[in-house]
Amino acid sequence: MKVAEKNFREIYKKICLLKNSELVKKINLRDVFDYPPEENLSGFVVYGCIDSSGEFIFKILAGAAVVGEKIKIFPASYKKNIFFRRAEVEEVEIKILPSEYFSAFKDKIQVIEDLNKTDDTIEKIRAAEILDESRHPNFPDDIAVLFFAENLRPEYAWVRCENIDGKFIVGKLLNNLQQNFGYSVGEKIKFGVTDFEGENICILVEN
Repeated sequence: MKVAEKNFREIYKKICLLKNSELVKKINLRDVFDYPPEENLSGFVVYGCIDSSGEFIFKILAGAAVVGEKIKIFPASYKKNIFFRRAEVEEVEIKILPSEYFSAFKDKIQVIEDLNKTDDTIEKIRAAEILDESRHPNFPDDIAVLFFAENLRPEYAWVRCENIDGKFIVGKLLNNLQQNFGYSVGEKIKFGVTDFEGENICILVEN
């Protein structure tokens, strides 16, 4: 299965194998390893996370040489920090690895988690499947919200989730609207989810 076919939650905080020899060729292995392996790599063992900019990325944990069902691991240097943006590996084959791999990389994963730590509210919003139809595929905290106003046509804009207020979500407007709805980039707005013709859509409630 390709990365593009995975919901972000399936690979969020998971150890995965990105198997693609062309992907290996794009990386200077000295940026990943203190001493690059002599064997030909099939891909990389990575950890899926959301960085401080809100983008979904894959941090490289190790190189991988795959023979049949066996994966030979070449741990990356702890001093180096190389990653792939989800957007650049959408066509790459991905496999979620078993939980036992966590013990081999627990220290490095802890460093990654500490760097990208968020509060429980954001994690709760990320876990809300009802928002998935409106999420940006590469920035899971960004939601397409539909704005309504009298004498204006409905218009979508991106809103980055920041908090929960009762039944609603509070976020920051990320882009200018083409029409004058009275909201500016960076302004806090409140939105909710409603069912429209069998689909969940996010609509503006108030600022």
